[in-house]
Amino acid sequence: MRYAPFLLIVDEPAEQADIAVVLGGGGGSRLRKGLSLYEAALVKHLVLVDNKKNAWDDMLHRFCPDCATEGKVTIIEGSKNTFTDAELTEKYCRTHKIKNVLVVTDPYHTRRAALIFKKQFAESEVHIAVVSSGEFGNRLAPDEKWWRDDDTLGTVWTEMNKVFIILLRDYRLLPD
Repeated sequence: MRYAPFLLIVDEPAEQADIAVVLGGGGGSRLRKGLSLYEAALVKHLVLVDNKKNAWDDMLHRFCPDCATEGKVTIIEGSKNTFTDAELTEKYCRTHKIKNVLVVTDPYHTRRAALIFKKQFAESEVHIAVVSSGEFGNRLAPDEKWWRDDDTLGTVWTEMNKVFIILLRDYRLLPD
């Protein structure tokens, strides 16, 4: 159980890609990582996915007030969860002929995001890599005594359960 958080974290190398898809939430950590990938010229474009456009407008204004985002950032509305994020991203990739995607989310959400996005794109030729924002926010990192912090323990437990359910469904151990 002590090493459970390490199972949740996927942090693939941030290699050259067409776009970085930044998933909503995270208190700005995901956006900061996406912006750093863009500034390092690892991606040509940022795609921000959330339930409402104004969620990103506020964050962009806060974290990058001087950024000229015209033509560099696309905001996709309609997110309900990570599954719809993957569906919306796949549609965007088909429409724009995207072949390489970096998905940016927070560390404890990376394994679940990787499972969902890779399954959504399994029939396509789009290469998906999941990159961690590297920030744990108010949660403890896996190498800390995370089990003593209620918020971190709750996050780890919830994410482990979600990953387990996704794996069960993928292997048909549970009926649809």
